[in-house]
Amino acid sequence: MVGVAAQAAERLGLPHLPPDAAALTRDKHRSRQRLAEAGLAVPRFARIASPAELEAAAERVGFPAVLKPVDGCGSQLVTRVDSLPALREAVERATREGVVDMGRELGQALLLEQYLDGPEYSLEGYVGRHGPRVLAVTEKLLGPEPYFVEMGHVVDAPLAPETRATLVAYVEAAAARIGLTLGVFHAEARITRDGPVLIEIAARLGGDRIYRLVELSKSISLPEVMIRAHLGEADPAPAYEGRLATQVSGVRFLAPDAAGRFAGVHGIEPVRALPGFEEIEIYPRLGELVPRLTDFRGRVGHVLFTAPDRATLDRRVAEALRALEFGPALTDL
Repeated sequence: MVGVAAQAAERLGLPHLPPDAAALTRDKHRSRQRLAEAGLAVPRFARIASPAELEAAAERVGFPAVLKPVDGCGSQLVTRVDSLPALREAVERATREGVVDMGRELGQALLLEQYLDGPEYSLEGYVGRHGPRVLAVTEKLLGPEPYFVEMGHVVDAPLAPETRATLVAYVEAAAARIGLTLGVFHAEARITRDGPVLIEIAARLGGDRIYRLVELSKSISLPEVMIRAHLGEADPAPAYEGRLATQVSGVRFLAPDAAGRFAGVHGIEPVRALPGFEEIEIYPRLGELVPRLTDFRGRVGHVLFTAPDRATLDRRVAEALRALEFGPALTDL
């Protein structure tokens, strides 16, 4: 949708993101190439358009590695692979299952890239008159590998000042090199022993209620910044830069132990009564099929809390999770 919106705005003479930049954010292979050409750190990577290219890609990238659709999102079909047989199996699964996203079938072309060892963060920012600017750094809480399901987020991420500065500078440089000139962006990166490395960047708001966490912790409205930018304001967030967090906020996602028919969740009202409570939402209807937790589709809801510090936030979220219980009719498939 970002690409379609950019093209439509260009034809209508409205403020818009360059269509080529929009296309780059939806093509992980091309964006890797662009950043590598600029001398920015990227993982080793190779495109796999057919099974015949599989072994050459593995030789170039090595193991462990991560396989993902070139144009994917939401951790769909993203898998860690540690050997050639595992890679073959993952490619077969991606080809067999496929995923339709906004009318597009994902998994037609795949990207194999070097596995990055290190903590993962997302960075929420915008583009103003002075270029890309990061406004918040989010700590990401991932589920167990070989998948990379996002099970929680915390704002503002607890980073040493020098580490944060290095991460922010790297992502701002990456956003500029991709060609982002308007609006907001959501980037994901890991901090490895050699420094930050981009996982992906999107020319849109981050999902998973991240913009709400930023608003609660830093009193920054990313949707407002986005709207101001697309209305033509050259500097849509001058008062937000450098703003410090006044509290910690976090979201945790709910997932059953097994796939099956959804039978509801008990304990919602006690959760609402806990200190720092902001949100609880349950996604599926009763009886709806819940798939295995291999991507965001296996999550069934979330809780969102605030607290004066990280330790208190963790205690509040843990108490909420203890209070919730899935209905007994959820059975294995």
